[in-house]
Amino acid sequence: MKIRLDKDIAEFIPENAAEATELEALWIKMGNCVGETKRLEPMGVYVRTENKSAKFHIEGLSEAETKAVPQVLAPYDTDVYCYICNRTEHVKAGEPIPVCCGRLMEILD
Repeated sequence: MKIRLDKDIAEFIPENAAEATELEALWIKMGNCVGETKRLEPMGVYVRTENKSAKFHIEGLSEAETKAVPQVLAPYDTDVYCYICNRTEHVKAGEPIPVCCGRLMEILD
């Protein structure tokens, strides 16, 4: 995933279908215009040489929104994977990506 910064705008650019799916899920969580404004707040510390990723908390989600898993459709016929329990499943293009262990399964590229 590429990230471009321009003043106070952060642009996320997915580089593959799995990243596009994750970005869509984030957009659904952040883009709900009903209720309070959502914010991404940094969690912990990010040191480029020590961390593989940076974590952010989505601030302003209701309890129901926090527990909700957005419905995201598979962009093409693919296998999906749960990194928690190692379950795999095949989904066809346009079918919802299943939820396993409380989160969306990941697309295997």
